[in-house]
Amino acid sequence: MNPIFILVGPSGVGKSTVQERLLTQSGLGLVRAITTTTRKPRPIETEGQDFFFLSPEAFAELASHDGFVEWVETFGRSYGTSRKELDAKLAQGPVLMITDMRGAHSIKAKYPDTHVIFIDAPRADLIRRIEERPGTTAEDLERRIKRMDEEKAGAKEADIVLENPDGKLEDTYQNLLTYISSRLASRVH
Repeated sequence: MNPIFILVGPSGVGKSTVQERLLTQSGLGLVRAITTTTRKPRPIETEGQDFFFLSPEAFAELASHDGFVEWVETFGRSYGTSRKELDAKLAQGPVLMITDMRGAHSIKAKYPDTHVIFIDAPRADLIRRIEERPGTTAEDLERRIKRMDEEKAGAKEADIVLENPDGKLEDTYQNLLTYISSRLASRVH
């Protein structure tokens, strides 16, 4: 079976940015497991490409039938990785995904060839990035800042921790690329 690489870290750290770059990196063959959520789509998001969008009732029904390998309710919305989606993507290649540390533990318990990559950045950088996100409300900002320390505490449970301070995205990306490439190469030998 192919390995799973999970990106975790606080809001605003750049998980989505590095994920998108890695998915287009030739030679890695990474595929993305698409998350299911109960939140409304943002104007730039497409169903089945960015997320699977479900009503809270449909999400709860799937969860009650063990349809998720991991799921969490955060900021008043539910997010999860469906078992069907993850298994289908694992059949295509190594999976690259984003979740929180609790979800990463759940997935690693069911799929042992899972690598948890924690991306971090200085608190001030994170706050500024969240503030600059289109559509961020004062309430969203406050909730994300409150959760930041809890998320940062998860770094000690990751397989590797990478720093992504302002102005260092390319360094962070190269370190991530090196880590994933080495894990994929070790499977061949």
